[in-house]
Amino acid sequence: MTAAIVGALIGAGVWLVGRGLMRKPMPLQKALREFHGPRAGSLSDGEDIEQSLRRSLERRALRAVEALGFDLGTLAKDLRIMKKTSSEHAFAKLFGALALGGGSAVMLAAFQTLGLRLPIWAFGIIPLAGLGIGYVLADSRLRKKANARREEFLRALSAYLGLVNILLAGGSHSDGALQKAARVGSGWAFDELKAAMDWSQVNGLPPSAGFERLAEEIDVPDIEELAATIRLASEQGASPKEALSCKAETLNLLELAGTRMKADATTERMSVPTVIVAIAFVMFIGYPALGSLMEAV
Repeated sequence: MTAAIVGALIGAGVWLVGRGLMRKPMPLQKALREFHGPRAGSLSDGEDIEQSLRRSLERRALRAVEALGFDLGTLAKDLRIMKKTSSEHAFAKLFGALALGGGSAVMLAAFQTLGLRLPIWAFGIIPLAGLGIGYVLADSRLRKKANARREEFLRALSAYLGLVNILLAGGSHSDGALQKAARVGSGWAFDELKAAMDWSQVNGLPPSAGFERLAEEIDVPDIEELAATIRLASEQGASPKEALSCKAETLNLLELAGTRMKADATTERMSVPTVIVAIAFVMFIGYPALGSLMEAV
């Protein structure tokens, strides 16, 4: 059994080294971007040595992750909404893997020093499990933070549509109201809306095109629905004020329903300790009687 585990570990190490030595073909666009980008040993304007070293480590981490055959393209939308690069996330994944794997190895060594006898397979399986958990945990944390940011964006979008309705009621044109409302608000969500409006204006496209592009980048379906609402209102000659008011009301109802669901879930979680205390109290009261009954029998 021990020989099989050691052989498997050696085989996995040989496979990892081989994957690292085999260089995958690099796309032309990526090669040009790295060629024109800052060099690993050079400092850009306003960048100190520590920042330059971190950027170099992040690039090396990304190359290592890609050499192992992992593709971070599936996390592109989550990285986009969190304003993080693939190299930063790759560094976080490797750091988490090394931290958990190394920490578990140190813990096993400490147990061995204290005289706790552990099976041989634990010194191979537990550190490998720590490496895997630390590697995957970064993705889970990223998705959780990205989903929280999408909920925050929906709240900002509801406020944005409220500003648009106020401007429309004041006599502004629909396109002008959409652009002005994006510039009135503050925060990262309004910055994204402003960038979408600027992109559509620079390219000579309607605001719905900018919203569609933003929805595709950060994966928020409500923005795409907003773009479809604006496009249909302009094509069919309907009142944009009524269409945007309905959309704002829908977002408000969705936000209220989400808040109510979170409150109900919190209430249910709060009832669990009460049930546990009640069960413990019943056991504490009934155990002496049950013990006396069992002794009598």
